Amino acid sequence: MRQAVLAMMAIAVVAAVIWWRSSGPAGGFQRPASVVNVVQPRAGELNAEIRSVGTVQARASVLLTSEVDARLVKVLVEEGAQVKAGQKLAQLDDRVARAELVRMDARLKDAEAAWQRAEQLQGKELLSPAEVDTLQANLLAARADRDAAAANLADHSIVAPFAGVTGLRRVNQGSFVKSGDVLWTLDDLDHLEVIFAVPERYIGDIRDGQQVSVSSRSYPDQEFLATVERIDTRVDSDNRTVSVKAALENPARLLRPGQFLDVALRTGRREALMVPEQAIITEGSASYLYTVEENTATRVEVVTGQRKQGWVEVSSMLDPAAQVVVNGHARLGPGGPVEVREDPEALMPDTADAFQALTVEP
Repeated sequence: MRQAVLAMMAIAVVAAVIWWRSSGPAGGFQRPASVVNVVQPRAGELNAEIRSVGTVQARASVLLTSEVDARLVKVLVEEGAQVKAGQKLAQLDDRVARAELVRMDARLKDAEAAWQRAEQLQGKELLSPAEVDTLQANLLAARADRDAAAANLADHSIVAPFAGVTGLRRVNQGSFVKSGDVLWTLDDLDHLEVIFAVPERYIGDIRDGQQVSVSSRSYPDQEFLATVERIDTRVDSDNRTVSVKAALENPARLLRPGQFLDVALRTGRREALMVPEQAIITEGSASYLYTVEENTATRVEVVTGQRKQGWVEVSSMLDPAAQVVVNGHARLGPGGPVEVREDPEALMPDTADAFQALTVEP
């Protein structure tokens, strides 16, 4: 019984092989052709770009800290306030500092009076040189002590060193703060900088004044423009990159220090071969498309580059005159039969309209 079953299975396999061979090109049966729409690749001029990720920082940024140990007795501005350079932001308890300044003023006044008398007596030779030197030293010390007392009193007032926007307050009115405690952050949000790294092989392509296009995931439909203003003097020996700083004006204050930005540094113009994005099929890390030649599909692996309004740059041995499949991929396979049909609406409307001109604007 078992031998009979095995024999029947062998016959079935042989029959399947014979049927498959007879279904191929040499047999009498042909698989039905897949209906496809095709377009030709287009040559376009693109911006040559170096892509990186940058970090935003304020051109002027500071942590406003206390210089003395004292109680915070008055807060004069709100969080997120626009302040001017030199504007007073907070007041610490300065009663002891004021008293010390009064004492130093009195001491300085005595020292100045003593020196004036000494000058009069010195001309009459009633004072020894040693006494004159002592009085002069007392005067200089009194002036220094008075200046120190005045500086100490000034340290009890927190002022803005430049125009900017205050951040969140770290301490509340009435709190006792120590020297070095952070009260606020202050950032110039109108004038920012973007710091990003460029591989060392591109050092020859970057220079001061180049335009940089930056974008944020917070504003996916908006482009911001920056300008290269500094290129670091050293290459990082670990990752072989050079740091670049670009100035970024931020009048609407949409961007904030600390944000990550996608950076595209434009280095020139270059020719590129473009195909519709809908023609690209991706499997894992590989991308490919199908072309049609003599009603037969050919699979062509490609490396994609820049994208622009539904079109994508491809780098491969793709023939610029090739017929690239844009619709009908579902049943295609290498060597499969195809039937090409004309369809003016084969391309998505935005894709069709985007490449009326062959040059992509900067």
